[in-house]
Amino acid sequence: MKKYILSGFILMLCFFSGQTLAQDYEIIETVPIHKNERGFTVSLATSGLGLGGVYRWALPLYSHIGFSLEFFIVRDDNEFELYDPYFNQFIKVNDVNRMFTIPVSIEFKKRLFVNSIENNFRPHLLIQVGGVYGMNFPNEALVNGNIIKPDNEYEFAPSLLGGFGVDFTTKENYFATLRVQYRYAYFNNSIAGKKDHSAFEIKFEIGGLW
Repeated sequence: MKKYILSGFILMLCFFSGQTLAQDYEIIETVPIHKNERGFTVSLATSGLGLGGVYRWALPLYSHIGFSLEFFIVRDDNEFELYDPYFNQFIKVNDVNRMFTIPVSIEFKKRLFVNSIENNFRPHLLIQVGGVYGMNFPNEALVNGNIIKPDNEYEFAPSLLGGFGVDFTTKENYFATLRVQYRYAYFNNSIAGKKDHSAFEIKFEIGGLW
């Protein structure tokens, strides 16, 4: 099912690319902007929180090729926090693992409706192909009165991501992005108790044009 979702994103990219080439030019107030991009990213995922950066180089037909590097803090599936009013602090429940991932990707970004919408609102499709390096440092566990320290885990998985978003601009050389995306990442060996670490993400990006 997850592979079908990503296939759908790729088909959408091909469809809108064709539509962009076929559409008639309309009169808009400003000339479409097309420059190199670089930005700082924040990701809110169903599996955790990520920070990163991206560089993109302008290609013909209002598209970009880019490189992104991110760092994610991944929470356990059943992890949550409770407030302890007696000690006036929050307590984590089911906090078994301490997992971190580093996604590294090459991406392709395609702007949509170039000649129909002004520069301050730029919808786009994005596809990333790359890999995810996962590191897990499990917490100590109390088993039958003994403290057990599980082994650390290190694994690598190929990844594929597809997303749809919008770039907003208030100044000519700066932009902000809001994008919904899905990352597929399946490890050969289990890490933090499972192999499938795919997740939906909401991406916030702040960057500049150069």
